Amino acid sequence: MLNTGKANKNLAIETLRGVAIILMVSGHVIGAKATDGLKVADNSSWRFFYYAFEYIRMPLFTVMSGYIYAYKPVYKFPSNGKFILGKINRLLIPLIVVSTLFYLIQHFSPGTNAKTNLADIRFIYLYPYAHFWFLQGMLIVFLIIVILENFNLLKSFKYAMLCLVISALIYILLPYKFNNFSINKVPFLLTFFTLGLILKRFYDTVFKTGTVYVAVVIFICCYTYQLYLFNIADNVRINSLLAFLVGSSACILLIRLNWTNKKLIWLGGFSYGIYLFHILGAVASRVIMNKLHINNMVIQVSCGVAAGVLFPVALQLVLGRFKLLSTLLFGEKLKFGKPVISAKENDKLIHQEPSSGSAVV
Repeated sequence: MLNTGKANKNLAIETLRGVAIILMVSGHVIGAKATDGLKVADNSSWRFFYYAFEYIRMPLFTVMSGYIYAYKPVYKFPSNGKFILGKINRLLIPLIVVSTLFYLIQHFSPGTNAKTNLADIRFIYLYPYAHFWFLQGMLIVFLIIVILENFNLLKSFKYAMLCLVISALIYILLPYKFNNFSINKVPFLLTFFTLGLILKRFYDTVFKTGTVYVAVVIFICCYTYQLYLFNIADNVRINSLLAFLVGSSACILLIRLNWTNKKLIWLGGFSYGIYLFHILGAVASRVIMNKLHINNMVIQVSCGVAAGVLFPVALQLVLGRFKLLSTLLFGEKLKFGKPVISAKENDKLIHQEPSSGSAVV
């Protein structure tokens, strides 16, 4: 397993962070439906491209979160309070600040797909809004993880797998519409977060068995069936089951691949900032393309993904040097009397303490 010396980072995992963030940005550029993003038709090849990665994109993103958390997990009292406060700092502050900025920009800027109502701004902190649902859901996930860790339910492979199975069954069999603070997304997030934790904490146990061969068979069969269902009427439970099987098997295989790429490693260091601000770059690209009457979808998608990735990187490199802005926009711990660390130098993981820097989510 390759690691950097100073930060002791797993380069293969850093590479997958880069892969995950590119898949996520490309999905949002294309749009989840015909009224989102570039508004591609439901029967188009671009919609098929979006659908082909639908059950890999967010599962991989969330598995990376659990895997990285396992490097520096929460311990029992008195560390619980510090850990929770750290996650509030890392997730809740950007959730409030960045979602507010995003809402106002969406309201006042021309060329957005949907105009917001200023009178409804209070609801964005209580219900899912844009991509910020992930931050809401992860706050709840971390509270659950603290409880499970304190009862030693994630310390052994047997009990960790039991937690994974229970979470997966709730996600697959008990879908519900109660969405206050994105609580309806928690079973999905907890399932893949726990899977990521297991793959790191019990790496040898998982990969020294025949897990990889089983994952290959599951992925080929389920992914083929997923593609077969393209544009066929949805069934929530079947979709959830496929998301779990395709997503989990793909993540197992990608982690076992142990592939590294320097550019993706570098990009992965900015993944949290990209997650927060990629929509602004993507929308700006779409508006410019429309103004220039450029209708070629390859150009639009390519420019949208590039802008969605590079704009947040530039933003973090510039604003990340200012302590207060770094805290408000990127959730980094506010420090006094210490040298300012640039966003690039502060390339750490969100699931470590907030002072350790940028991260996956």
